[in-house]
Amino acid sequence: MILGPILTLLSCGQNSFEKEINGKWYGLENDGFTRMYFHPDSLIFMEGNTQTVKWTADESKIEFDYIEQWPYQPFEKDSTKTMFMEYFLSKNNNTLSFNKINDSTIDRNFNLLRAENYFDFLSKKSGVKFTLPNDTKVERIGLSSEYGLKIFIGTINNKSAIVSEYGNGLDSIKNDIIKFKQNLNPLDEYHQLKLESDIHLRVFADKSISDEEIQKLIQRITQSDLKKVFRIYETNNYYNFETLAGKEIKTIANTT
Repeated sequence: MILGPILTLLSCGQNSFEKEINGKWYGLENDGFTRMYFHPDSLIFMEGNTQTVKWTADESKIEFDYIEQWPYQPFEKDSTKTMFMEYFLSKNNNTLSFNKINDSTIDRNFNLLRAENYFDFLSKKSGVKFTLPNDTKVERIGLSSEYGLKIFIGTINNKSAIVSEYGNGLDSIKNDIIKFKQNLNPLDEYHQLKLESDIHLRVFADKSISDEEIQKLIQRITQSDLKKVFRIYETNNYYNFETLAGKEIKTIANTT
């Protein structure tokens, strides 16, 4: 987590620097889990919970006052604190980097990417352009996103491209699956069994790509690698990782 306290703010303003920041921003280091939506009259911060605050900015710093609350520590009293976040905006105005933060609850730098929604964020982060198919009958995936390795199929510079979330092509898919499992790092037998049963592939493929083409592209994945492959569909709910719509694709991994 980047910000732990519940934020409630007390100031406002809209100068030229704030106008440049206005927009939706997604955390690069945690797959867009951290989200900051800067509006002229408010900042909506999402990281598990959603908090709406007032904010100000100058050429190098974002500032706001917030009330720090401790919902699981009843003996701690609420207190008002001021947050100073030193930032750098990239030349193309698409990346917002925070280099110094005065709050002890934040112990690292982090970066945000500007995007219209979560799917646009994934497209920009991976470099692969894609437009997902739309089917209102497709239901949400019943498995946690924590166990879903992402693959993107679309175009890069108008050429067909297939890229994993690690930036590799399909020739490295088996190594990427191994790396993905290692990064999950199950600490006990229960979580090891959970990983083995729930690990799956999430395919973000352009709507021009058929299910049959996806089957051929990922046929090298076997049941020993993972057991489920889902094609992701367009949805209006961009806020919750656990509500993405997906249809299972039959492959050698799940055909008995």
